[in-house]
Amino acid sequence: MPSIEISPARRRAITAALLLGTFLASLEVMVVTPAVPVIVGELGGAGLYPWVFTAYILSKVPMMPLYGRMSDRRGRRDTYLLGLAIFVAGSVACAMANSMEGLIAARTLQGIGGAALIVLTVTIFGDLYPVAERTRMQGLFSLVWGVSSLLGPLAGGWMTEMWSWRAVFWINVVPGLGAALTIGLLVPRGLGRRQTSSTKGEIRTLLRVPTQQAILASGLFIGAALTGVIAYLPVQIQAVENGSAIDAGLAIIPLSLAWTTTAVVAGRLVNTLGFQTLVRLGVITSTVGAIAAAEWPVTQVGLVLFGVGMGFTISVFNVACQETAPPSLRGTATSLAMVTRSIGSGVGMVVFGLLAGFEPGVVDFASVPDLADSMGGIFESIAQCMALAALIVLIRLPRDTEDAVAQ
Repeated sequence: MPSIEISPARRRAITAALLLGTFLASLEVMVVTPAVPVIVGELGGAGLYPWVFTAYILSKVPMMPLYGRMSDRRGRRDTYLLGLAIFVAGSVACAMANSMEGLIAARTLQGIGGAALIVLTVTIFGDLYPVAERTRMQGLFSLVWGVSSLLGPLAGGWMTEMWSWRAVFWINVVPGLGAALTIGLLVPRGLGRRQTSSTKGEIRTLLRVPTQQAILASGLFIGAALTGVIAYLPVQIQAVENGSAIDAGLAIIPLSLAWTTTAVVAGRLVNTLGFQTLVRLGVITSTVGAIAAAEWPVTQVGLVLFGVGMGFTISVFNVACQETAPPSLRGTATSLAMVTRSIGSGVGMVVFGLLAGFEPGVVDFASVPDLADSMGGIFESIAQCMALAALIVLIRLPRDTEDAVAQ
């Protein structure tokens, strides 16, 4: 049950502001994708290419559990506003960067703030909506991710070619301020604040739940696979296939559409089929898609299957981790699930980059030896990560909900 009662109109306004914040934070993963090769051309430092993504992703890792615990103790509103302010400041710093090192530092700041926008949106949904409605909200959350995945690469490519790569960071400022105003005025200050602090024993109990274990362990490999596809497909298209930034953005659209559509369907099916069935279907489908993409990286069949599987998996995982956690640890459980995917994403980006020869000191993509073969190796590694995630889910995820800590 929701932890506080507010009017439907106020709840809808809060939801819209939260989804706007989510859109901005998720867009910053996608919109920068087609711009980074252009950034490398202007600022140099191709050897640092993976860190433009990794800095944003890994900086969220320590912050997600911190924001989750902070919001459990201090309330959701103030914690969210702190993260949003840091995110906007980081966006301004990115837009003004004059070196690759400066851009990476600014992306780190951006990620520190963006962690709150992601983890607290899902957590606040748990405070505002009962479980039957929460699955629908998770569908909307995934829809926003899907729309950002759909629009981000295309918008990033268009803004980069028409204006400048710096525009992909300036676009966060005005919407961010609007979201801050709405959250500050409408979210009750005490929302989510618990009356008693949790004990270490409660957290250990949480981590002993088989569903939580499956979510955390598989999330490492899912994060690596997902970010690997998103980040390295543009390199394949632009540096190997000689396409443009817009071509790179267009290539990700079918994957994004598949993810968005399936996430909405999953939100409707989770109460009927159960999250266990949907997650198993999702990881198997994404694994098949990743294997197909490894064989034919720019062929859309594999990318579409990969997106379909992700749509079934990630949004349902968010509901599952909350429903198998005590209400007092809802923020902590949500943040732990997301932080493992972020760790996988960040580590995967670095490892994939090293496999491709993107080492410090490499100036541009033309300097990477055997780039085409190296990119093929990256997509094979992505398929292996997805297969490991599927294996963990199939073995460890219970087939019923009897392992739940709290219903």
